[in-house]
Amino acid sequence: MKKLFRDAEVNWRVESHREASVREVLEDPERAGEDEAAQAVGTVTLLAGGVMHQLNLLGGEIWKLCDGTLDRKGVVGRLMALFEVEEQTLAADVDLFLEEMMRKGLIHER
Repeated sequence: MKKLFRDAEVNWRVESHREASVREVLEDPERAGEDEAAQAVGTVTLLAGGVMHQLNLLGGEIWKLCDGTLDRKGVVGRLMALFEVEEQTLAADVDLFLEEMMRKGLIHER
């Protein structure tokens, strides 16, 4: 299987304070009404070719896993431990994200 790699030219950072806030909302059943807004918060910032990209929690987790050690199935497997969602749904979301990032030249599969 082909492994997933982040483009080495992309500068990126994890927005730790934002990530912690999003996780707090998603893990607190009493804050269920805030889920949708929390999922839109950027937790990883990319700077590529003078363009800034903000990735939400799922996108940020996928980005972090694209270090050349995993293929798509491996990424989905790792994410299953972090998110309570059906594997089919998660795999489809991962595929959509990866296709968009590959189209932008930010992630490569080889």
